Amino acid sequence: MRDKVCLEIGSGWVLSHAVIFHLLGAKKVIATDILPLAQSQSLSDAIHKAVPSVVRDILSPFCEHSEIRARLANLLSIDRWTSDTLNRIGIEYIAPIDLAKNRLNIPADLVYSLSVLEYVPVDDISPLLENLTSDLRRGGIMIHCIHLEDHRDILNHPFAFYSESEESFSRNARGEWVNRIRKSQWREFFNNVKGLDYRFIYEWSRRDKDIPTVIDPSISHEGEDDLRISHIGVLGIKQ
Repeated sequence: MRDKVCLEIGSGWVLSHAVIFHLLGAKKVIATDILPLAQSQSLSDAIHKAVPSVVRDILSPFCEHSEIRARLANLLSIDRWTSDTLNRIGIEYIAPIDLAKNRLNIPADLVYSLSVLEYVPVDDISPLLENLTSDLRRGGIMIHCIHLEDHRDILNHPFAFYSESEESFSRNARGEWVNRIRKSQWREFFNNVKGLDYRFIYEWSRRDKDIPTVIDPSISHEGEDDLRISHIGVLGIKQ
């Protein structure tokens, strides 16, 4: 991560991943979101309530321990977080922005998302992936961690949304819920991104809960194994 430009999509309330990239020595971090969700108090609480030794020990395999210590000490010395404070340490927060409609035009070495792509409307996925790939430098990496379960009741009913009509999950009707795309369809989306060499780096499944007996015909899948996949990780490299 040292001296790299990192772009996170869907940075959320705390900006925790942006801070981690900074601690690992990123030259610049661009934290983006479709809505301006970041809360300065949440960021301050996360930093000041963390156990410094745990943070250093977890990150030290990826960066010099002394550098992490110095950067973390600097963060702990900050009492009030503002956009100017973020900019001074190399974190630029851009929200609202819809990266399916707009390119940043800032060359990035890393694009990262955690539990974000499952919220993107189906029609926006291809333009989003194309824009993100365009903003990557040649040889740059994108990593997407995608959670494929029904987020309304992950513990007890991770597959309930399979039986609901397509209209229930339209952009206007249920945009706050996930898009129900399965791994097989994600493979098609990534296959169609020009200039990106990708692979799945992990795949988890749920076997403890039943799948509805009726699956809405709008859901593209390759059978029960595909329907039971709960999480996937995608690693892409710009060619």
